[in-house]
Amino acid sequence: MQNLGMKTKLMLLAMVIITSISCSDKSTDPSKWSDEEVNKWFGEKEWLQGWQVSPDASINKRNLAIHYLKNQRHWDQAFHFLKDADLKNLPLGKQELEGQHLFVSVAEYKPKQKSETRYESHQKYIDIQYVIAGKELMGITTADKVTVDEPYNAEKDLAFYKSEEGDFREATPGNFLVFFPDDIHRPSITTGDSTMVKKIVVKILIE
Repeated sequence: MQNLGMKTKLMLLAMVIITSISCSDKSTDPSKWSDEEVNKWFGEKEWLQGWQVSPDASINKRNLAIHYLKNQRHWDQAFHFLKDADLKNLPLGKQELEGQHLFVSVAEYKPKQKSETRYESHQKYIDIQYVIAGKELMGITTADKVTVDEPYNAEKDLAFYKSEEGDFREATPGNFLVFFPDDIHRPSITTGDSTMVKKIVVKILIE
């Protein structure tokens, strides 16, 4: 009877350990979260590090949670920079925040007619795109709705596509967009006026 009691205790202990490991794995793996858990994490906005700009409704919340928790240090650095930097007075060009792991590119331009733009995608880097001043449209679509115009160039981390489909979002100083490798996007489209745009693109290496 004593041996049976010991076996039962060991089995219960093993079950507790397995359950604990499973719960711990789930808590740090957003791919296993329910939609409710993903929405809760996203909606709490702790990941924004206090940056008071709204994430665009087009952002893939689960992808964001997955990549953020895999590489939280660089994501936190990115959002701290966006919150603390004097964005309106940032010089144009590239600025490294942590070598090739994390850098920003600032540009100023007049948005183009839709016919002058193309869809693009990246495989090595995730984009956070934020219009500091002005406004533009950005198209977002998926691989099944485009045809390849220029194959992926690994050196430039860039491929171009043709398509007239997509969800076209207005980007302003009040919102930002995030593009993952499967987010085929089409930035720099005019909204119909002649306003100049100043935009920052934060590039986060996928690690």
